Amino acid sequence: MTAVEDVKSLVDIVDLVSSYVPLTKSGKNFKANCPFHQEKTPSFFVFPERGTWRCFGACASGGDIFSFIQKIDNTSFVDVLRKLAKETGVSLGYSTDKSDEAEKARIQKLHLILDAAADYFHRILMYSPAGEEARNYLSGRGISEDTIDRFKIGLAPKGWEILKKHLIGLGNKENEISDVGLTVSRAEGQEGSYDRFRDRLMFPITNVEGNIIGFGARSLDGSQPKYMNSPQNKIFDKSASLYGIDRAKESLESGEPLVLVEGYMDVIQAHQSGFTNVVAIMGTSLTGKQLDLAKKYTKKYVLALDSDAAGAEATRRSLEGAWDLFNSEIIRLRGVSTPVNVKREIPDIKIANLGTGKDPDEVIRDDSESWRSIVLEAQPLLDYLISWEVDQQGSLDSESKLAIVERIFPLIGRLDNPFEQEAAFSKLARSLGETEKTLEIAAGRPPSKNRRASPRRTAAEDNKGVTFIEGDPTEDHLLGIVLVYGEKAWDLWESLDIPALPSECFRNPENAELWKIMTSGQPVEEAEAIVSGLAEQLRSKLVMKLDEKKLGRALGDMVKRLLERQIKSQEEEAALAISSSLEEDGVANLVPPEDIRQQFVNRIEQLRKLERSRWGRPLSGT
Repeated sequence: MTAVEDVKSLVDIVDLVSSYVPLTKSGKNFKANCPFHQEKTPSFFVFPERGTWRCFGACASGGDIFSFIQKIDNTSFVDVLRKLAKETGVSLGYSTDKSDEAEKARIQKLHLILDAAADYFHRILMYSPAGEEARNYLSGRGISEDTIDRFKIGLAPKGWEILKKHLIGLGNKENEISDVGLTVSRAEGQEGSYDRFRDRLMFPITNVEGNIIGFGARSLDGSQPKYMNSPQNKIFDKSASLYGIDRAKESLESGEPLVLVEGYMDVIQAHQSGFTNVVAIMGTSLTGKQLDLAKKYTKKYVLALDSDAAGAEATRRSLEGAWDLFNSEIIRLRGVSTPVNVKREIPDIKIANLGTGKDPDEVIRDDSESWRSIVLEAQPLLDYLISWEVDQQGSLDSESKLAIVERIFPLIGRLDNPFEQEAAFSKLARSLGETEKTLEIAAGRPPSKNRRASPRRTAAEDNKGVTFIEGDPTEDHLLGIVLVYGEKAWDLWESLDIPALPSECFRNPENAELWKIMTSGQPVEEAEAIVSGLAEQLRSKLVMKLDEKKLGRALGDMVKRLLERQIKSQEEEAALAISSSLEEDGVANLVPPEDIRQQFVNRIEQLRKLERSRWGRPLSGT
C-alpha cells in the first residue's frame, strides 16, 4: 500500500470527525450540524463503512479524512498527510525536516525496547526454573530447542512489574514502555502502570524486515483470554501483520503458494518441518491489509483454517470474507490494462481441507507428508464454499437446497466474469443433484452486479495507445495525458467545451492534490516532493500515441467517467443518509429532509445529462 492508503487504513473517520464535531448515531451512520456553515437541522453525515463524509446542506461538500481536515483546518493536503502519518507511525518514504528524523529515531527506540523485552522473556523460558513448565509444554507439542531459539519464544514472569522494572533498569522510560503496549495504566485515580503480559508463553511478532513489532501471548494455566496480543500502537497493527512473513517471503520465490493459517504454533510447527511458506493471520478472518501485505510476494494462496475454530457459522463468515477480498482484488486487476507482453497476475485463492477437529499443527505432527498433500489438493475457494454449504445441510431436501442457493447466489453474482459465473452456476447445480435448467426454474439465476468496462474496451476503444500497470485507471489516464500533452490538452479541453472537473472527483487524495496544482496554474515541479514524484510516475506510464482526435476523445470520455462516478457516489451517500433517517426514526413512510431529497434529484438529472453528452467527439464520422 502507499503511505496515503496506510494512513487511511489506520484512521477511523468517526473518531477523527468527532474530535472536531459532536456526532449523533443515525442508523449505521452518524450525523451532525455541518461545521462548514450555519444550520439548525443536521445535514452533515459520516459514513464509516465508506470512510467518507458529506454535507447535504448549503455547502454540499464531501470527501474523506484528508479533505475533512484540509477544509476544517484550512491547510494543505501534504500538511494533513504529514500530521496523520506522524500520529499513526506511517513512513512517507522521504525526509521533510528534522522532526521526521527525530520520529525515525523514536521508532527505532521502540523496536529496541521490544527487542530487550523479547530477550528477557526468552532467557526466563530457557534458563530460569520458572520456565520449566513452559519448556515441558513446548516439548510436548514437539517444538525443539533450536526452533525456540529461532523464533525467540519466551515466557513472561508472573509478577506485576518485573518486566517494567527490568526495562527501566536498562535506561528506558516508562512512557516508552507503555507506547509499545508492554504495560497498562492503573485504574483511574491511581498512578503508574503494570506489566500487560504475566505468566504467558510469548511469541514475538515481526514485520517483513524482521523487526519485532509486538507480541502474541498464550496462557498456560487455562486463564482467559487464551491468547492476547499487543494492542494497536504506533508500530503494531495486528490486522496489517502476518506472523512469520519475514521468514516465509524467501520461500515464495520458488513459486510455492503462501499458506495462511490461524495460530502461532501452526506456523512454528510448519517451519520446523520444512514448510517455510506458512504464515498466520492471528485469528479466523483474513483482512484487506493482510492481503495487501501478502500480495507483495505472491499471487497464490492457500487458506488453512482450523476446522473447529469458532463453529461452522464463524468459519463460513471468515471464508466469505476471504472470498470478497480476493474477488475485489481480481475485479480491480481486470479493470487495469497492461502492456501486451506483460502477464496480468490474477490472485489464486484455495482452501485446504484439514478434516474434522484438526488444526495444521496437529496434522503436521501426525504426518508431515499428509500436510503436503492437503495443501496440494486444496480446492478453489468458491468450490469449497459450495461443498461446505452442502455438507452443513446434511440432507438435501427442497428447503435445504433453497437455503444453499440463498447463501451461494450472492457470491456467484459478485463474479465479474460471465464465464466464471456460468461455471460456478453449473458447479452449484451438480452439487445439489439438479440440472442447470431445473435449478434456474426453481431459483432463477444469480443476481448480477453492474460491470465496469471490460479491459478489452478500455484498451482498444476508450484509451487506445495509453497503457498503465497499476492504480486507479481513469484517474491515472487523465492525469498522465494532461501532464504529457500539456497546453495541447488544455486547448482541446476548452475547444470541446469539456466541463470543469472538481478535484473531489479524484478518489486518490494524492491525485486530487496533483489536480489542484495542475488546474491552479502552479508548475508541477514546484509541488511538494510526494506530489512531484507522483507526477513523474504518471508521465512515465503513458505511451504517447494520441493524435488530436484520439486525445480529444480520451479527455472527454475520462472526464465523463469521473463525473459519472462521483455523481453516483453522491447518490449512494444520499440514499444512505435517507436510509439512516428511516432506521433512526423507525417510520417507514418518513419523508426525507428536503435538502437531501433535492440533492438526490439533482444527481439523477446530472446523470441523465452525462448519458446524453458527447464531449470529445465533435467531429463527424468519429
